Amino acid sequence: MPPDHVAELLRLARLYVCEDDAARLVGWLAWRTGRDPAPVRALPVIDQLELALRDWLDDHQRAQLLRWLAGRLPLGLSPVPG
Repeated sequence: MPPDHVAELLRLARLYVCEDDAARLVGWLAWRTGRDPAPVRALPVIDQLELALRDWLDDHQRAQLLRWLAGRLPLGLSPVPG
């Protein structure tokens, strides 16, 4: 069975990311993928993030994001660059 990157990314987000940073991450993912975040804004932030991870990214992008966030979040760094 292939790894469930969405589940692991959500686990990391729940452990290390505050709601404001999660919302920023959704906005950053929308910007990087050319998506309009407005349709998901009515959802709770964790649900917005799950939708973005599942529907806006492909498996390769999720794997890259997981590697990047796994190195940043435990160090207290923001999930969104600069």
